[in-house]
Amino acid sequence: MYKFTGLNHLALVTGDMDKTVRFWRDFLGMRLVLTMGKPGYRQYFFEISKNDLITFFEWPGIEPTPFKRHGGCVLG
Repeated sequence: MYKFTGLNHLALVTGDMDKTVRFWRDFLGMRLVLTMGKPGYRQYFFEISKNDLITFFEWPGIEPTPFKRHGGCVLG
Protein backbone atom coordinates (compact mmCIF):
# COMPACT_ATOMS: atom_id res chain seq x y z
CA MET A 1 0.00 0.00 0.00
CA TYR A 2 1.23 3.51 -0.82
CA LYS A 3 1.77 6.14 1.86
CA PHE A 4 0.98 9.63 0.62
CA THR A 5 2.80 12.54 2.21
CA GLY A 6 1.48 15.43 0.13
CA LEU A 7 0.28 16.65 -3.24
CA ASN A 8 3.27 18.61 -4.62
CA HIS A 9 0.81 20.80 -6.51
CA LEU A 10 -2.79 21.01 -7.60
CA ALA A 11 -3.59 22.93 -10.80
CA LEU A 12 -6.77 24.96 -11.28
CA VAL A 13 -8.02 27.49 -13.82
CA THR A 14 -8.97 31.15 -13.33
CA GLY A 15 -10.37 33.78 -15.65
CA ASP A 16 -8.96 36.63 -13.52
CA MET A 17 -5.43 36.15 -12.15
CA ASP A 18 -5.38 39.50 -10.36
CA LYS A 19 -8.52 38.59 -8.40
CA THR A 20 -7.06 35.13 -7.70
CA VAL A 21 -3.87 36.69 -6.30
CA ARG A 22 -5.90 39.02 -4.08
CA PHE A 23 -7.77 36.03 -2.62
CA TRP A 24 -4.97 33.46 -2.19
CA ARG A 25 -2.12 35.83 -1.26
CA ASP A 26 -3.74 38.91 0.22
CA PHE A 27 -6.79 37.37 1.94
CA LEU A 28 -5.61 33.83 2.82
CA GLY A 29 -1.96 34.81 3.32
CA MET A 30 -0.42 32.15 1.08
CA ARG A 31 2.98 33.05 -0.30
CA LEU A 32 3.22 33.57 -4.08
CA VAL A 33 6.33 31.51 -4.88
CA LEU A 34 6.52 31.41 -8.68
CA THR A 35 5.04 33.25 -11.63
CA MET A 36 5.38 32.18 -15.23
CA GLY A 37 3.92 33.75 -18.31
CA LYS A 38 4.03 35.62 -21.53
CA PRO A 39 1.38 37.70 -23.34
CA GLY A 40 -1.91 35.77 -23.20
CA TYR A 41 -0.68 33.19 -20.66
CA ARG A 42 0.02 33.27 -16.92
CA GLN A 43 0.59 30.51 -14.35
CA TYR A 44 1.08 31.36 -10.66
CA PHE A 45 2.07 29.06 -7.78
CA PHE A 46 1.03 29.63 -4.14
CA GLU A 47 2.61 27.81 -1.18
CA ILE A 48 0.09 25.89 0.93
CA SER A 49 2.76 24.22 3.08
CA LYS A 50 6.46 23.38 2.90
CA ASN A 51 5.71 20.56 0.44
CA ASP A 52 2.41 21.54 -1.17
CA LEU A 53 1.45 24.15 -3.78
CA ILE A 54 -1.67 25.27 -5.58
CA THR A 55 -1.22 26.65 -9.08
CA PHE A 56 -3.55 28.58 -11.34
CA PHE A 57 -3.55 28.86 -15.13
CA GLU A 58 -5.22 32.01 -16.41
CA TRP A 59 -7.62 31.34 -19.29
CA PRO A 60 -9.22 34.63 -20.36
CA GLY A 61 -12.96 34.34 -20.92
CA ILE A 62 -13.48 31.29 -18.70
CA GLU A 63 -16.70 31.62 -16.70
CA PRO A 64 -17.06 30.75 -13.01
CA THR A 65 -18.97 27.57 -12.19
CA PRO A 66 -22.66 28.35 -11.58
CA PHE A 67 -23.80 28.35 -7.95
CA LYS A 68 -24.74 24.91 -6.67
CA ARG A 69 -26.17 24.14 -3.25
CA HIS A 70 -23.94 21.47 -1.77
CA GLY A 71 -25.06 18.66 0.49
CA GLY A 72 -28.73 18.78 -0.41
CA CYS A 73 -30.79 15.97 -1.85
CA VAL A 74 -32.17 16.15 -5.35
CA LEU A 75 -35.68 14.75 -5.46
CA GLY A 76 -37.75 13.86 -8.44
